[in-house]
Amino acid sequence: MNETRRQILFEGLVTGIIGYATVAFVLGLLDVASGRPFFYTAALLGQAVFGGFGESGASFVTPGAVFTYNGVHLISFLVFGFLVATLVVETELHPAFWYVSFFVLLGAFFLVTLVVSGFGAALGGELPWWRVVLANVVAALAMGTYLLLAHPRLLREVREHGDPEIY
Repeated sequence: MNETRRQILFEGLVTGIIGYATVAFVLGLLDVASGRPFFYTAALLGQAVFGGFGESGASFVTPGAVFTYNGVHLISFLVFGFLVATLVVETELHPAFWYVSFFVLLGAFFLVTLVVSGFGAALGGELPWWRVVLANVVAALAMGTYLLLAHPRLLREVREHGDPEIY
């Protein structure tokens, strides 16, 4: 395995875990601030995705629903982390590629927000859309910060070798 592939795998793993943990933590804090159990949103989404739309409330938080949702959530963020790490490495190697990277990431953010907000609407308003957006924005900032720290030359390379009309 070459060094670039190893770098992408490592950074993708770290980026995915950062995103997963950040979203879980932010949603948990918002649940507690609303007077609900820390894993309320995870249980709500786990039940919605795998068990149909059923009851809600504190008794609704079951380990099965929480683990099921978190498994899918972790896998999703790991896949996204590998995608983002690949885009960052490619952009660092080919600075003009930042256009593609930007629109792929923007589209992925929009799609995830739309899908999870749709679940929130289907849950009868139990999951407000702004919670999903806030958690994902904080996660994107955390993942982006890690990747920029891991690639300090990235912004300079894009500025120097990207589209000169922009700067």
